[in-house]
Amino acid sequence: METIEASDKYSDALVVTLAPSRRVASLCGLGATATVGLLAATPVALGLRILLATWVACLALDAIRRALRKHHVAFDEAGIAVDGVAGTLRPGSFVAPWLAIVRWRPARGRFDRTLLVSPDRLPPAGFRHLRVIVRNAPV
Repeated sequence: METIEASDKYSDALVVTLAPSRRVASLCGLGATATVGLLAATPVALGLRILLATWVACLALDAIRRALRKHHVAFDEAGIAVDGVAGTLRPGSFVAPWLAIVRWRPARGRFDRTLLVSPDRLPPAGFRHLRVIVRNAPV
C-alpha cells in the first residue's frame, strides 16, 4: 500500500513583509500611559517614581518604533528568518484570530525574540497562512 502525502495549501514556505501597525503602536502608548499613571499614584520616593517612569517611557518609545517599522519574515522547513536573520521557532508562540505572537531565536543566539503580528500588518490570506504555519510548526 502506498503512502499518501498530505497536500495542504499552507504547507509551503511563506515570505511576507509586515507593514507598520498604528494599532499596536497606539496600544503600546496606552499601556505606557496607564503604567506611568499607576507609578504616579504609588507611595514610593519621588526619585524612584521618576526613574521608573523614565524607564517605562523609554521602553514604550522603543516598542512604538518597532511597531512602526516594516519587517521581512520568511518561513520555510528550515525555520524562520526575520529581517535577514535566520533562526528557529521557539515554544511559547501564540496564535489567535486577532493576534499572532511569534517567538524565535536567531542562529547561535542566546535569547529568544518576540515578533508581534496583528491583522493590520498583513492581508487576510497572508495572516491566516502565518497563523497556520506558527500553530503547526514543530517546536
